Amino acid sequence: ARDAGLGTSLFKRLCDAHPDSVVRLEFQYRMSAGIQRLANCLIYDGHLRCASLAVAKRRIAYAVDPREAAVSLGHASWAASALDANRAAVFVDTDQIRARENRVEGSDSAQNDTEIGIIRALTTLLEACGVEGRNVCVLSPFRAQLRQLEIEYGIRREPSEVVETDPMPSVYPGIEVHTVDRYQGRDAEVVLISWVRSNSGQAVGELLRDWHRINVAVTRARNKLVMVGSRSTLERSPLLAAMLRILDQDQCIVKIPAGTVVPNVGASGVRPGAQTKMANGAVLKKMPI
Repeated sequence: ARDAGLGTSLFKRLCDAHPDSVVRLEFQYRMSAGIQRLANCLIYDGHLRCASLAVAKRRIAYAVDPREAAVSLGHASWAASALDANRAAVFVDTDQIRARENRVEGSDSAQNDTEIGIIRALTTLLEACGVEGRNVCVLSPFRAQLRQLEIEYGIRREPSEVVETDPMPSVYPGIEVHTVDRYQGRDAEVVLISWVRSNSGQAVGELLRDWHRINVAVTRARNKLVMVGSRSTLERSPLLAAMLRILDQDQCIVKIPAGTVVPNVGASGVRPGAQTKMANGAVLKKMPI
């Protein structure tokens, strides 16, 4: 499609044909300052500004502190660090636990089961902190990852499952799961991104070299952006390498320690474990991670 000229949007063609009619976006109302900083450094050359001080200083509000919720759920401290309200944008680095990608039979799209387990742990913690599912979106550039995430959250059934009249149980009611492309033009209070690619050859692929797709991904969150991936692999993408340098400078990279056990991905989205009641009244399953 790209070779046939479909890699250039109609909007881009119009901009190139009529440069005098192009007006640069300067003020934005969506992102808090910490998330806007990424967009400015990666795409907008510092021209982007928060429309007001209130937008710039906005941050996620929790009913229960992530550190308290993590202790109650049996989560490790890295998960609470990733959800720290004082850090608007965070990258969770999986290199020390070797969270390798895999290919599903019959598909040419990459999938990463370990990252799905990490995303599940983070959304479990978000729910324990009082964040409603309707305020959360999980994104990934890869269709195979999207399909498995939908199964995990009770949005899609496994093809092998018998369709029953009973509705599927939702793991986190209201949560949305999308590919990056499908979520363009929309936003959420909290966005989690699974970048998927993690391999010994550190091959990042073409999808993650596309500046437009990366720009869309990192600018969907209003108050909290958490990205999960292999730093050593993603650094092979020049744009993602620049993003990781910024997050490193801001001390916003959280490393999952070696030896951390990530819960296995299950088709039903239901994991065994004891229940615990949080201060906000939520009853959740324990997920050691």
